Amino acid sequence: MINLFEHYDSKTAILYQTLELAGQNHFTTVINDNGFLPDTMTSPYQFFANYQVTEGSKPQFFNDIKVPRFWEIEGNNEQAWIKDKGKIRGNIYYKPHYKARIVSHVEWLSEQGKVRFIDHYTKHGVKYAQTTLDKDETPILKKYMNQKGQEVIYENYKTKNIVLDWEGKTYLFDTQANFILFYLKVIHADLSKILINSLATSFAVIYFLKEPSESIVFWQEHIQNEIPENMKLIFEENVNRHTQLVIPEKDEYEAVMNRLNLSEQKYVSQAGYVYDFKKENQYGHNALIMTNSDQIANLELLIRENDTIHFHIGALTEMSSALMDLGKYDNVNLYPSVEQTTIQSLYTQCDLYLDINEGNEIEDAVKKAFDYNLLILAYSDTLHNAFVTAVAHRFEKAEQASQLSSFIQSIYADKAQFKQALAHQHTHANEIDISTLTGILD
Repeated sequence: MINLFEHYDSKTAILYQTLELAGQNHFTTVINDNGFLPDTMTSPYQFFANYQVTEGSKPQFFNDIKVPRFWEIEGNNEQAWIKDKGKIRGNIYYKPHYKARIVSHVEWLSEQGKVRFIDHYTKHGVKYAQTTLDKDETPILKKYMNQKGQEVIYENYKTKNIVLDWEGKTYLFDTQANFILFYLKVIHADLSKILINSLATSFAVIYFLKEPSESIVFWQEHIQNEIPENMKLIFEENVNRHTQLVIPEKDEYEAVMNRLNLSEQKYVSQAGYVYDFKKENQYGHNALIMTNSDQIANLELLIRENDTIHFHIGALTEMSSALMDLGKYDNVNLYPSVEQTTIQSLYTQCDLYLDINEGNEIEDAVKKAFDYNLLILAYSDTLHNAFVTAVAHRFEKAEQASQLSSFIQSIYADKAQFKQALAHQHTHANEIDISTLTGILD
């Protein structure tokens, strides 16, 4: 069996973790390599480029990007810029939720300020691809290079063709699906059972497989008014291919089932996700906020009205005077320019996470709070992670600040309410046990 994923994103990460925890440790390949795949995954690019991790390899730090003479690089914790005499000629983007200021890609601008090229980097600091854009900033071509800078794969976004230069030969593919079918053939992948989580290229691959196979489609998206056309193909009788549709979200499962007839419903199963929480919640009186902004609505009100709760506020940068002033309260600890070891200690110490800061999320803070089994309460206006934040635990920052404060007081007044709220959070995130999942997949 293999896992054939379209992209490696947050949803794929949760699914992959679920499969690993359930003992489903299968060969995993990702069609569109973003340069930051886990070491346990591979991709067509890595295979055809013979990508190797060399001794001493390290990520590309923002100010190590090569620029023309006399050009400068300026940056902060969010982004960096390449400038020529003050004029921006490039935008440097960091990999989100990764090490500080590590580059994922760089946009190079024309004299008119239009993006013309995008350089893509791996987590080992290798420039592995470059995208070319037209005058309207529409991507037209992406080329992939090996670690010697030699071009290996060309993907034309307009014609949809892919050209591969490999082992002294040139191959032309009219679709990405045919390219992936070729890749799976040359690596001798076990195609008797394939798990995918997209109805795009990976679904086309299993649909056009000539060999008899069994397929599992993990549907992690949401239908609109009707069943997608590609999904309808799952319910067709095909002697070469048996496909099972697995839906982890309960509401989505019901929405799909309500649109199918009885003969189609037999192809659909409801599942969920398996989680490995890093600690048990102790229902202690320690609340955590991670922020790089001092825009935290009603924070002082919450601090005053909940004086039995100790508020720990961490930031990767220096804090403004407005935040530092909150240190006057006995139940507040401030951590400006907080170190990673301290962050981990705070997640271990705290049992409540308040997602109430405006601005960008730092350190994948809310998902990390979920992984550490903290109860998450949030403002719906500035919500950073809806997937792990139960609807009942979201409050309007303008109208419901008092309700948020009252909710905090109620869960600490009654431990059973705290336990119930945490269980509701797990249900919202579609938690299931390992035996349920293996019963579906086996």
